[in-house]
Amino acid sequence: MDDCDNQDKNLDDVLRLMEKSGQNDEKPWEALDDADNQKLCRDLMDVRFAMHERLAAERLDVNAELKRFKEKQNRKGYIRMLCVWSASVAAIMIGVFLVFDHLYDVPVVPKEVTVFAADTTSQQVVLAMNDGNRVVLEDDNHPEKQNQVLETPHLLDYTTQNPEVATITRKMLQTHTITIPRGKTFKLVLADGTEVWLNANSKLIYPTEFIEKERSVFLEGEAYFKVTKNAKPFIVKTNYVQTRVLGTEFNVRSYQADDVHVTLVSGKVRVSNADNTCTVNLNPGKDAILRDDGRFDTEDVDSDKYTYWKDGYFYFDQLPLVEIMQSVGSWYNVNVVFRNKEAMRYRMHFMSSRDGDISETIRLMNRLKKVTLTLHEGTLYVD
Repeated sequence: MDDCDNQDKNLDDVLRLMEKSGQNDEKPWEALDDADNQKLCRDLMDVRFAMHERLAAERLDVNAELKRFKEKQNRKGYIRMLCVWSASVAAIMIGVFLVFDHLYDVPVVPKEVTVFAADTTSQQVVLAMNDGNRVVLEDDNHPEKQNQVLETPHLLDYTTQNPEVATITRKMLQTHTITIPRGKTFKLVLADGTEVWLNANSKLIYPTEFIEKERSVFLEGEAYFKVTKNAKPFIVKTNYVQTRVLGTEFNVRSYQADDVHVTLVSGKVRVSNADNTCTVNLNPGKDAILRDDGRFDTEDVDSDKYTYWKDGYFYFDQLPLVEIMQSVGSWYNVNVVFRNKEAMRYRMHFMSSRDGDISETIRLMNRLKKVTLTLHEGTLYVD
């Protein structure tokens, strides 16, 4: 028998011995007579021991894992309980708030929107001349400072023979500028006899005599013109349009670019844009509206609604409430604040006298029961 066969036989003997040995047999190799077999047995025992150690290290600790699982479940239960408790408290608080709101009618205050700001400077009718002189024609706050030029309140007449008026108006050919503040209207009779009613917050620049080939004036704001017939054309210029007539009655509103109207009451007028690239002729009862592109839209209108202001009335025909309140704020020179933003879009028909106190306008507006107006410390609130 060769060496390889002997080694195989020895290995088989050692394996059979180890299979028969129990866990209490610490040294099974002592049962072997051959030294080589004893050494082989010890080596196999070392390998088996090393494998058991490794398996023990990788084996799960069942008791420890069970304890860890229970602790995790307890934490989850606590979190669920906390969430349920928090949700219950929130629901109770919401319920209490709703009940309190219902019982005590606590209003939810919306975001305020200021649509008009009052002018804190002194509101005066002022006549300015090109030589630098300024004359206060009317000042409600300081009547003693008014110049006694006017024969009639709210009227300056360049055709009068009153010596005091002539001293100012006819001393020499000049360009005059009259400025009308908020809350006032003013009538002006120009040197040719043309009558001009100026609306609040407006300005007119004009000559004291018409010596040129055309009678030309410049307007900022709104004015009603009753033009005296004359061979010389009468031209009203604004920043946005130019209106040319011979003798007629018409209203020009030109406060801002997006609200330019020329409304004809009688006669005929020709209206052109600022650069004279578009022109339209109007007949009585027609209104020309300047578009953003410099062209005009024309429509049939009741001209009275554009001229009620010169007779002392507010007149609004299905206009958005925000525009109505801006006009009211401008006339009475008060701040206007909407506390109900939705109301800004309401369209309303409203008419009242502008000659009375603001309280009357508030009373009439509140009677419509669409909004509630409240005046407090110089601010008109819309709820």
